[in-house]
Amino acid sequence: MKAPSQVRKAIREMAGYAPGEQPKGRLRKILKLNTNENPFPPPEPVLEALREAIGSDLRLYPEPTSLPVRQAAARAYGVDVDQVVVGNGSDDVLTM
Repeated sequence: MKAPSQVRKAIREMAGYAPGEQPKGRLRKILKLNTNENPFPPPEPVLEALREAIGSDLRLYPEPTSLPVRQAAARAYGVDVDQVVVGNGSDDVLTM
């Protein structure tokens, strides 16, 4: 996808994130220290805390304009809510 000309040249020329190779088969037992992955599951108390915090809302889509988080960020930084952009990671924000 070609970036619009209003985007800085350095940004237009950036490559998107390329995830590292994921081991398959027997190699899945390899401990990859370079990917910030934890080879151990979360402790049960952490899972229980997550279950309590999440409730049943996790199955629903979030508010489409991200207004609640934009309002909170605007208050925290002392800017207008229209000055806050929310996206799904830096690639999404740069694409916007």
